[in-house]
Amino acid sequence: MDINIRVAIIDNGINEFFIKRKLEKSITINENGICISDTKKTDQHQFQHGTNCAMILEKYCSNCQLISIRILDENGRGAIKSIYPALEWCYKNQIKLGNLSLGTSDFRDCEKLRSLINECAAKGMIIIAATANSGFVSYPASFTNVIGVATTESPLTYSNDYMQMGIDTVVPSEHIVKICDEEIKTSLSNSYAAPYVSALIANRLNADATLDIKKLKKYAKEQSRIEMVEGVYEPDWVYKAYVVGREKKSRAKYYFETVSGEYNEIREDIDTIVAFTMADLEMQEVKSKNLIYLGKKDIHNIDVQGFFWSRETRQQQILNNHYQGDGLEVPVVILAIEAAIDSFYILTELKRDFANGGYNAYTMGMEPECVLYGLEYMPEPVTDHEAWKNFIESQVFYKQSDLVIWCVPLEDREKFLKVYPDCNAEISLINEEKNIFVEFSFKDVKFKKKISGLIDSKDVEEIYHIIETKLTEDEDG
Repeated sequence: MDINIRVAIIDNGINEFFIKRKLEKSITINENGICISDTKKTDQHQFQHGTNCAMILEKYCSNCQLISIRILDENGRGAIKSIYPALEWCYKNQIKLGNLSLGTSDFRDCEKLRSLINECAAKGMIIIAATANSGFVSYPASFTNVIGVATTESPLTYSNDYMQMGIDTVVPSEHIVKICDEEIKTSLSNSYAAPYVSALIANRLNADATLDIKKLKKYAKEQSRIEMVEGVYEPDWVYKAYVVGREKKSRAKYYFETVSGEYNEIREDIDTIVAFTMADLEMQEVKSKNLIYLGKKDIHNIDVQGFFWSRETRQQQILNNHYQGDGLEVPVVILAIEAAIDSFYILTELKRDFANGGYNAYTMGMEPECVLYGLEYMPEPVTDHEAWKNFIESQVFYKQSDLVIWCVPLEDREKFLKVYPDCNAEISLINEEKNIFVEFSFKDVKFKKKISGLIDSKDVEEIYHIIETKLTEDEDG
């Protein structure tokens, strides 16, 4: 058995006086974002957040080697930007396991943090993270390539909606540890549930160092105190992908890198295959890779050992949703776009414009390719509109979205307007010869704008400003 499993506790430092084994290394992040040796001594009377995490980990996994990476201050506060150099240091120094009893609920941190997490995971690093005690989606805990942890006995009910939260396991956080021969109990907090799971994972890695993130997530779900559904993941895990088969051309960029060439020559460079048809899949060896399948046919006979996503995955999320609210309390914008117009480009640009303006736009389309661009895929609400709407409401609530943008086919606009008949804005983009006409409808105000030639980022930004101005006017009365 390997007795030197190395675990990095990324927190507010560890007081060596309270732990059993000497720290292998203690580092911190300076004001320039560079990892340096941490020479600061932790006051025994200050907030011992990182130390508590270390003691819990040691309690349940005595044969681990701890590394302290201090990115928080003595009060447990710090800038989320310090996570980036901390994690980069970990994978460059072959740290197998990282414990993050912290995170961010700010949607603006999601994209960059997701990219870094996926790179770490592709290089074999396992990250365990506590979800936010507030009960909202937090990063990195909600990412597929992270084992997200919540505590039992929480006064919040969000653990019932673990699929929306990205929670993989719900375990105890109140643990008896010793400080100077005095027994204390750690508080009820997701922060102290995470190192318990880190200890369980460290023990598993001690027994079998070949286990990957998918198998370890399955193991973590098995340890959960509430029953968890296995295999339903958001398609946010991709670091480098091989895209094969038919695809709708778009000027929008995938949220991940792609690798081109003959599959047999590049297979070691990728973690995911993206396929559009069964014929595409039959030509590839997908068993050892993750898979995003965008086709309509059943593929239950395909053997995938990694993460898997298809249209059916979203259906499972909708059907397993437990959230019951009182209706959306944010504006709904229905964007009806003609098929010939590049909807993915418009949606990604519009989402980015809203983000730059400080708004978290829940941006969804009805084509499964949406997931390749970091957009939300929502299948047509055919039979049960209420289940569909409840799921949207749960997503908007937990992700703290400021508005909903729903892209629908122009030809089916009237049908989908019946789902949200009281939408705050209806915008149609129609292609006529070499021009695009944008028709705006805000309650009693209707007008049209002409775009000559190919729509560009400035055109989308102007559409954003019109939406933002009209919706904030409505809010202000």
